[in-house]
Amino acid sequence: MGLITPSSTGNDAEQKPLVPRVTSLEGKHIGLYDNGKPAAEPLLTAVQEKLAQRYPDATFEWYHVEHLNQIKSDDEQESVVDWAENVDIGIGAIGDCGSCTKFLAWGIELIEDAGTPGVGLIDEGFELDYQSNAVERGRPLRYKKTPVRCETTDLDRVREEVSNEVVDGIEEELTRSLNDKERAEQVAQ
Repeated sequence: MGLITPSSTGNDAEQKPLVPRVTSLEGKHIGLYDNGKPAAEPLLTAVQEKLAQRYPDATFEWYHVEHLNQIKSDDEQESVVDWAENVDIGIGAIGDCGSCTKFLAWGIELIEDAGTPGVGLIDEGFELDYQSNAVERGRPLRYKKTPVRCETTDLDRVREEVSNEVVDGIEEELTRSLNDKERAEQVAQ
């Protein structure tokens, strides 16, 4: 399993730079963004448990979208930004496939709009959905593929699938240096 950099080539939309990543997760206030589908919460719970073991001084704050379609509301989007302004990093999880991947990209974009580095956790096989929606949102949003299937809601099973390798990838994504394209001032593609 590897990290993939979404490409935004071929899009005429103005692109925004990514927010600079943090240097460490030590002592960070970590935001967990649940997109409102049943499988998002167990995945984020397992990630929180693993990160809390690694970083006992980290704190966690959740944002729950009660229903996936709420993210279309301007008020809900403003609420996500307000929440994200008060966390150091944001980790969002897909709770389903298809259009849910789109709305996860929207949520991660809102986290980045708040000035907070974010990463979306997606089911393997939905990279193209995430990439195309990241381009639509105007930012080369980052994601980490997980082996956890989108329909998995059994917390014990999810705990088994969220390996140290998965958490290493999330951590790497949130602490790595940005490349030139990601750092660039608003560039028209």
